[in-house]
Amino acid sequence: MPFDFDAVIHKQYDILPLDPSLIKTTGEQKPQILWVGCSDSLVLETLTLDVQPEEIFVHRNLGNVVSNGDLSSESAVAWSVDLLKVKHIVVCGHYGCSLTKEKDPKALYGWSKDITKLHKLNDEFLELSDRKVDETSREHRLEEVYTLAETDWLAKQPNVKAAIRERGLQTHAFIYDKDSNTCVRLVEKAKGGKPEI
Repeated sequence: MPFDFDAVIHKQYDILPLDPSLIKTTGEQKPQILWVGCSDSLVLETLTLDVQPEEIFVHRNLGNVVSNGDLSSESAVAWSVDLLKVKHIVVCGHYGCSLTKEKDPKALYGWSKDITKLHKLNDEFLELSDRKVDETSREHRLEEVYTLAETDWLAKQPNVKAAIRERGLQTHAFIYDKDSNTCVRLVEKAKGGKPEI
């Protein structure tokens, strides 16, 4: 199931500071979090949240992609959700990601096909909205929207959707900023304009 690109590019969201205690530690040596991160993000998952290292099952790839049919990503999600019964899924993007900067899909063997389309839509959206943004702000927005899209796509997968409904699994979108060495949460706004915390 591909992205709904129109919905993705028009997402309304707030950027909130990440409270390290957002996810409470269980104190058990058992994963409660699936962390989907980028191979080059340099973020230390175990230092971002106040949980034990054993509580995080980490899956990394180029650009924290889970929606492109990659067997490794699908297996990590299935293992974590169906067998480990994790309580949380975190998709953590980062500013300055090489994948979101890449505009030539041929250079990445199709890995970036969705991001390539989002590049164009993001530029068009910013031009139509008359928002004067510099290149850094443009790239930051693309990474934010893309990370939210991956998180939303995951939440719609049948096994994840069932886990949300049946046992309260939660999904989270984080962005890491290398320059400030901080991590923030992206929280989509509800229909009334308030964030869905």
